Amino acid sequence: MPPDSGPRGKGAGVPDAPGSVLRAVLTGVSIDICGSKLLGCLIFALYIQHVATPGMTNEQLVDMLSSAPPSFALVFVESVLGALVSVAAGFACARIVQREEWRVGAMMAFAAMLFGLLLDDGGAPDDLLLLYVACDFACVMLGVKFGAERNRRIEAMARGQADAPTS
Repeated sequence: MPPDSGPRGKGAGVPDAPGSVLRAVLTGVSIDICGSKLLGCLIFALYIQHVATPGMTNEQLVDMLSSAPPSFALVFVESVLGALVSVAAGFACARIVQREEWRVGAMMAFAAMLFGLLLDDGGAPDDLLLLYVACDFACVMLGVKFGAERNRRIEAMARGQADAPTS
């Protein structure tokens, strides 16, 4: 059986065919935006469960949440998990496109940044929002770096298998 006709499992060492730029960008943006929003909703729901007491009415809970100062731990956990989602989005983008990862990753990070600004609910002051956007861009590019390194390792393994003598 020729080496290219076998299964392309994890240990096969055969790189997948590169995907389209549009697919890579849209997948990365979807992972970044949807994952971050989903995590935000989940963390907020867990926070509400933590602070709500039995017998509280909805109006009392809304009043308490609107008057309470933001919890540092809550903001920190949400920021760290959001950063990890952004790294995963950049990684997925680079792994899909498998060529010109930095250019396509920057396009994806810019698109995610625009969607993030459009979907912003006004929860952060302007200067803090710019810091979040810059950190999100950096985290996406870190994921692109990891994805590009993974692509190079897979290509090197495939070249090594292709250069190996058959006996």
